[in-house]
Amino acid sequence: MNNTALNRLFFAIAFALGLLAVVWIGAGFVGTSTLALVMTIAIGGVYLMGAQEVRRFRAATTALGQALADVPQPLAQLGDWLGRVPPALQAAVRARIEGERGALPGLALTPYLVGLLVMLGMLGTFLGLVVTFRGAVFTLEGTADLQAIRSALAAPIKGLGLAFGTSVVGVATSAMLGLMSAISRRERLDVVRQLDALTATVFRPFTLAHQRQQSLDALQQQAGALPAVVDQLQALMAQIERRGQQLDEQLLQRQAVFHREASSAYQELGQSVARSLNESLSASARIAGETLQPVVENAMTAIAAETTRLHARVLETVQTQTGELLAGVQATVSRAHAEQAAAGEHQRVAWTNALQAMATTLQTEWRQLGAQTLAQQQAVGQTLEQTATRWRDELAALRSEEAARGEAAVQRLLDTAADAPKAAAEVIAQLKRETAQLGERDNLALQERNALMNNIGILLQTVAQATGEQRAAIESLVGSASAVLDQVGRQFSETVGAQAVRAEDVAAQVSGSAIELASLGEAFGHGVQLFAATNEKLIDSLQRIEEAVGQSMVRSDEQLAYYVAQAREVIDLSIASQQGIVDDLRRLRTAERTE
Repeated sequence: MNNTALNRLFFAIAFALGLLAVVWIGAGFVGTSTLALVMTIAIGGVYLMGAQEVRRFRAATTALGQALADVPQPLAQLGDWLGRVPPALQAAVRARIEGERGALPGLALTPYLVGLLVMLGMLGTFLGLVVTFRGAVFTLEGTADLQAIRSALAAPIKGLGLAFGTSVVGVATSAMLGLMSAISRRERLDVVRQLDALTATVFRPFTLAHQRQQSLDALQQQAGALPAVVDQLQALMAQIERRGQQLDEQLLQRQAVFHREASSAYQELGQSVARSLNESLSASARIAGETLQPVVENAMTAIAAETTRLHARVLETVQTQTGELLAGVQATVSRAHAEQAAAGEHQRVAWTNALQAMATTLQTEWRQLGAQTLAQQQAVGQTLEQTATRWRDELAALRSEEAARGEAAVQRLLDTAADAPKAAAEVIAQLKRETAQLGERDNLALQERNALMNNIGILLQTVAQATGEQRAAIESLVGSASAVLDQVGRQFSETVGAQAVRAEDVAAQVSGSAIELASLGEAFGHGVQLFAATNEKLIDSLQRIEEAVGQSMVRSDEQLAYYVAQAREVIDLSIASQQGIVDDLRRLRTAERTE
């Protein structure tokens, strides 16, 4: 029979003896002493209360022993096994396993109840003595007969024996309860020893000593691995250095390639700018010619129409007056042929003189009028030639200036490209400023062209005014010559024909000037178109250059960020490892100081 069975047997015997003492003494008090019976019942209740606490204590001890007997091998988690331990003992068992040498929870009320049972037995005895002595005193005072006194004292003395029964019950139950408590504590002590034995074997991985040993072993391993880590770090730093050198070489190569590409791109840009400027100037000249051509053609058309109308009016007037003159002359000759036969010779001489004078006057006036007309036409032609010459000079100067500005801008761009990629943004900004200045200069050129158009308008007004003056002179001449046209019809017709030929020559010259102006306008228009196309190509080229520079910078930033991130991760891992080693050493030193 093992210790557990003996302990159970002894516990049952002790409980039965205590309960038997309570029943036996209580049965003796039934019907004899109510006070003693009540005290016995109270003692029995306290005894049962203590026995119940001891039973629960033993049940927890038994459950702990079963849990210790069924520990799995190996034990992965301590919490899984602690779930089988009674809840009242889990915290204490965990603390004892982890290394805190604390006692498990014991009996709380039983030690107090053991003393309380003795005190209740003595209290019942004292109460019984008080009642017994009071009855004896009452008997002795109430009679003087010895036999009566003897018989009166016999009953209190018997009651005195019964009164001491409560003390017997209290002492007996106190002893039995103390015995059961001792047996329970002994069982608990055996379980605790078993727990300590398992703590040194099965539960060792969960103890603080084992954890400290593992920390010490880990520190030793880390200390042994530190040289290897240092070597690896040195190798890594050397690799990073080589990688950095390779990256620098690659960056230098890419930068050289970028410089070459930028130089070629800037050269192409300069060529395209020059071509665009030439094209824009040609387009501008063509547009100006196209703009001026309708005005000049309208003016020439108006002059030709006015000259044609003037010729028609003059011819009609000459024909009418000549016909009337011939009819009058014939009538006069027929009527006065007879009357003036004698005076014919004299009158013929007079008419001859008058006609000669009139022809001389008319010829002089027509010469003056032709000279004035020719001078005015020559002035107009010279003005148009001067205007065209000035336009050609201004166009050549503008083309030279634009070409010089384009070459200067391209040269500045080529000089600035040597500082790429940092100067790329400055180049783009400078190109934008140059483009803005070119736009402003183009606006000034357009303003100058507008002023030139205004001058041409003024010249056309001058031509129109001269034409009006010519028309007035011709009308005055017709009015002054209407009196003598009857005599000089043939000479006037010949003179008018000659003037018509001259007018046609002047009109042909004016038409040629108009054609030249139209070609000049076409050249201006073509130059403007080419300039606009050049600006668009320049903007596209600048945008492509800006995008290429941005992409190159982004790729460089991404590669640099990648290498920096790798280096940072290596440094962080090294620092974390060193920090873990330092923390473990600090915890080990703190644990050693605590012990």
